[in-house]
Amino acid sequence: MLKYMITDPKFSMDEIKKAIIKHKPDFVCYRNKLYYNENEIIEFAKFAKKYSKVIINYDSLKNKNLLKYFNGIHFPSTKLDEIKKYDTLKFASTHDISEVKKATLSDFITFSPVFDSKGRKGVGIETLNKITKYHPNVLALGGIVSEKEVEMIKNSKAKGFASIRYFFT
Repeated sequence: MLKYMITDPKFSMDEIKKAIIKHKPDFVCYRNKLYYNENEIIEFAKFAKKYSKVIINYDSLKNKNLLKYFNGIHFPSTKLDEIKKYDTLKFASTHDISEVKKATLSDFITFSPVFDSKGRKGVGIETLNKITKYHPNVLALGGIVSEKEVEMIKNSKAKGFASIRYFFT
């Protein structure tokens, strides 16, 4: 099962590095909606590449030259039209069937929320399984905070999961 770690700026670079070493995710995404720090982005990429494939969130890609440090881009659901403009590993955020169909050119999609997450009601494993009919590489996202949720995803048709909180607990 694939593990996709997404960063959050509330965690320090040291905490991020420790989580990468501890969990050894297949993919790690740099995502920071609070501020832009090119030196931090490069430091992250150089470190994380030793352990996994590194992805940059499209919103953090203010300088296209940064792509040389990354294996791919993660596109938010509001930027799915941008997918066709890039020749790299592509991830896409999706939340409903129309977004999943719009993300067919992506290599992987995250589908959320599968479980209840931050005030949003999860759609559940049954809906997650239905989504796998429309894209071959679905990663469950949303409310994945413990081994309990990971076990449920292992028994689903998803290729794996993506999370922030799971990797920092």
